[in-house]
Amino acid sequence: MPVKLIFVARRRPELTPEQFQDYWVNRHAPLVKELQDTIRIKQYVQSYRLDTPLNADFCAARGIPFEEPPGGVAEAWWDSLEDVRAGFSGPDGEEAARRLIEDEGKFCDFATSRAFWTAQRQII
Repeated sequence: MPVKLIFVARRRPELTPEQFQDYWVNRHAPLVKELQDTIRIKQYVQSYRLDTPLNADFCAARGIPFEEPPGGVAEAWWDSLEDVRAGFSGPDGEEAARRLIEDEGKFCDFATSRAFWTAQRQII
């Protein structure tokens, strides 16, 4: 069964939103692409925050506390949880994981970011 990791990325406080996005797009994305075969990832998508009043409006209409939105959301797909485990196993996979985590730490605030695994069901 295909699985997807959703990573809600918040920027390190010393970075501006522009610096966060620049690093994510121009430094981190190429690293993911470089490691694609090793980690067995099938698809990787970055969704960037839009600076719009609609963020607050959407939350207010639902009674959701509004806080500064995250820098963005990364979605990463694998064919199965077994492929995820295999991709990050062994010397090459462990080195890939180390490199990704180290790089993410340069622009992401891990204490306020969130991540979780999902199974996807397309409705429309």
